[in-house]
Amino acid sequence: MTRILFIHNTAMWYRIPFFRALDQIYQIEYLFTHMQVSRDIYGLEDHENIEGMEDINQVILPNHLGVAWGLIRRAFHRYDVMVGGSWDSIPEILESIYVYTVAWLRRKPIILWREDWAWEDTSSKSKLIQPLIKWMVRTSSAIVVPGSKHREYFLQLGSNPEKIFIMPNVSNQTLHEDDPQRAEYLKEKLDLEGKKVILYVGRLIKRKGVQYLLEALSRIHSEAILLIAGEGECREELEGMARELELDDNVIFTGNVAQEELNSYYMLSDLVVVPSITYGIGDPWVLVLNEAMYFKNPVIATDAVGAASDMIHNGENGFMVPEKDASALGQCMDKILEDDNLAHKMGEESYKIIRERFHYVNMVNGFESAVEYSLKKE
Repeated sequence: MTRILFIHNTAMWYRIPFFRALDQIYQIEYLFTHMQVSRDIYGLEDHENIEGMEDINQVILPNHLGVAWGLIRRAFHRYDVMVGGSWDSIPEILESIYVYTVAWLRRKPIILWREDWAWEDTSSKSKLIQPLIKWMVRTSSAIVVPGSKHREYFLQLGSNPEKIFIMPNVSNQTLHEDDPQRAEYLKEKLDLEGKKVILYVGRLIKRKGVQYLLEALSRIHSEAILLIAGEGECREELEGMARELELDDNVIFTGNVAQEELNSYYMLSDLVVVPSITYGIGDPWVLVLNEAMYFKNPVIATDAVGAASDMIHNGENGFMVPEKDASALGQCMDKILEDDNLAHKMGEESYKIIRERFHYVNMVNGFESAVEYSLKKE
């Protein structure tokens, strides 16, 4: 059985089925190097053990000064393939240089798993680390990415096309028996009976572009309620903007919604919008699209969303609009909200796309292809 040392920053709930599936195929050891990412981004609590992975060979490495301690020793364990590589922070850059060097010295294949795509990032950090990124791309035995935009990015960096494998991002959203009743209760609680509902799910930060969604809402002809599910540093500013646009009766800020409660929100919605912008960087993927489409929602996303070009078939299950274009966003919102037949067809198409392409079998297949290719090139 192929032995894999799998180095990753954290273990999000939607990755657990993927990690478990790989454990059935390979002799695998997971090293999680920066579990605080889950806390910083999603507000999840730190735990010594990862729920759902108790019976799997996994280690949470302690962090001191931002660096994962124990990585040096474990990089010399017995394995056939290593998975790793990140440039999101200085500690992760240093760790990546180390593991790539070890893989090269030991003549072991290494697979790079990233979700970057070719946004216009002109920051000084981006310019400084470009040589490092290109070195890692050249050195990697294979590269796994979630979608077509991401593949194009690594081709631009000089990667051999045959060593890039699509491993679609998947969310483990499932329908529970009491979800319809909970959705009805929520609809009554929020006084949404008989009203069209637009849903936004995500952090309230600049990059998410919620300000353009509010502006678009102020322009539409349809009568609709916008639910904004999330928290973040921009909440107060966005609440002020809603008041200035006289949207007090049309916008509800729900605060953070627990993952297990989100099903109800998707079920009562008529449309889900992801209005992200390129604020330094674009959005790498946005699993909200996966979740919304699973619950048969029409979707609208901007071209600053990494998943949009793969998941949205324009005019069939929703629309992709230019970022920061409130006018185009509003027009597409109206098209869906004013035509119940179109909205229904789009919702059914969303579900079809999810069922056919974005499930864990395809994710695992993409990874297996990368491993097989890496071992052949060893």
